[in-house]
Amino acid sequence: MGQMPSRLGYQPTLGTELSELEERISTTDAGAIMSIQAVYVPADDFTDPSAVHTFSHLSASIVLSRKRASEGLYPAIDPLQSNSKMATPGIIGERHYRLAQEIRQTLAQYSELKDIISMLGLEQLSPEDRNVVARARRLERFLTQPFFTTEQFTGIKGKSVSLSDALDGCERILRDEFKDYPEGDLYMIGTIDEAIAKKSSREKS
Repeated sequence: MGQMPSRLGYQPTLGTELSELEERISTTDAGAIMSIQAVYVPADDFTDPSAVHTFSHLSASIVLSRKRASEGLYPAIDPLQSNSKMATPGIIGERHYRLAQEIRQTLAQYSELKDIISMLGLEQLSPEDRNVVARARRLERFLTQPFFTTEQFTGIKGKSVSLSDALDGCERILRDEFKDYPEGDLYMIGTIDEAIAKKSSREKS
């Protein structure tokens, strides 16, 4: 661009130029412009200037995680990095907002406990922390979903799940209704009732 580089090699006018672009996305009486942007975050560094300036303009972001993909958790969305300015009680409702906050809190606690688990083992945690870990791991697996586009590769039929069914499942997991279920029963299913069906089928056989 013929400009002198600044922080991390970006041009000094990066913030201004991004602002000029993003401010074109607006709603007026004459019409609306909506933008869905794919943003590459260099080396997964969310403090990179390009990422910081871009995310500051977005009303919502869905962050795809390499780590979750490597663990086979698809869609590989990181619930703690992803966010939406529209996720307020007035827009999504009190119950949805409360559950979303409770889920994020549980997953955040699990993330903090991972270092202790890797060094000392799960047995060294208090009973309360072990319950948090169990809830978080079941939530992570329930939040997976088989894709219609990958049926021929995985052999698993794609599923569509309504918002109300997803919220019901998460709420029941948070209330420890499935604490005696193997984590695998919650992996790649649709509604939470499929986990119950798996267990019932196993007991009959």
